[in-house]
Amino acid sequence: MTAEPLYKTNQRVQERKKSNLGVSRTFTDKKLDAFYKYKNERKFTIVGEPKLKADSLKRKSWLYPIVEDGKERIEWKVQGMLKPVEE
Repeated sequence: MTAEPLYKTNQRVQERKKSNLGVSRTFTDKKLDAFYKYKNERKFTIVGEPKLKADSLKRKSWLYPIVEDGKERIEWKVQGMLKPVEE
């Protein structure tokens, strides 16, 4: 039995923080630049109905069509990568 999707169409969401973002054992200029440029503050709007998709191990997850603020391209993200906007 699959749970209902958490988010609705036109709801604002943002990306969850990644656990090891920017942490590296060797500090090079390239890694430091990447750490400071990407701050995990991207916000999105859900633009359509979610799809239930199964992977190769038959696990099911909800995929959402989302659009980043200021852009027009639709991306698909899994429900576990999103959280409601904290404002």
